[in-house]
Amino acid sequence: MSTRQTLTEGLPNGKGQQVLRKLQTREVDIDDYCAIGTNDALLDDIVAAILKHRLFATPEEQIKRLLEINEVLWKDIAITEAAIRALGDPPECPPSDENGLYCVCLFFEVGDAVKTFERNWQPCVQVHGQDGTWKWDGVLFTPKGVKQRDGVMLRRPGLRWQVAELGRQFKGKSVSNVRPQLKVMGMGQELPFVAALHPKWAVSMNGDGIPYVDAPDLEVAPSAGGEFSDAPYLDFYRDDRLVDLRARRIEYSSSYYGSGSLQ
Repeated sequence: MSTRQTLTEGLPNGKGQQVLRKLQTREVDIDDYCAIGTNDALLDDIVAAILKHRLFATPEEQIKRLLEINEVLWKDIAITEAAIRALGDPPECPPSDENGLYCVCLFFEVGDAVKTFERNWQPCVQVHGQDGTWKWDGVLFTPKGVKQRDGVMLRRPGLRWQVAELGRQFKGKSVSNVRPQLKVMGMGQELPFVAALHPKWAVSMNGDGIPYVDAPDLEVAPSAGGEFSDAPYLDFYRDDRLVDLRARRIEYSSSYYGSGSLQ
């Protein structure tokens, strides 16, 4: 009577064997494991699941983080656990694939794009540290420095859950090219808060599989100089380990960047 080879057969004791042993207890056998190397759909599913857990905080972790941020920084009486629970369950997050990098986010909108943008930068600095963040001086949190572009889907004041797509869908396209294509809300004043909610994602941005993210729903007049010619973007400068908030002209395109969106 033949027996099937086990996942751990011939392997020395170690972390790898412990992981494989856990898979084996879930009735994953050697044929299933080997299929990862030959079945692209299976590989994509596994990679998406790993990225989801490696990069993004769970809804419960986000609730805890938002309440802590509010207690330390914002002190907004409208942000309570009861108010968050009253929103109901967060939306279902689509699996990430080569055409989209998705996560669920818990946001708070004050009803003014510029004030929300500035307020969202504060927890990004708190989470990543003064030495781990940098903002270009040309991005000024004033009505003459930043505004919401015309025709955007307006944000209602208060708390909300949304699914964010973090640049993979529109990777390599300029903001000016993306704006007419948007069928959902574009990323805007929420962008720095995504980095606060999901710090592992922020420091994993590499311009490749995890793109740097443009915010197409906002316009920037560099140094409040009059012309709203730019859009904000967030990247991670790996040499100095900095989460950067900058802006550049909306016509500029790069394979490292993509516009984010919200749904």
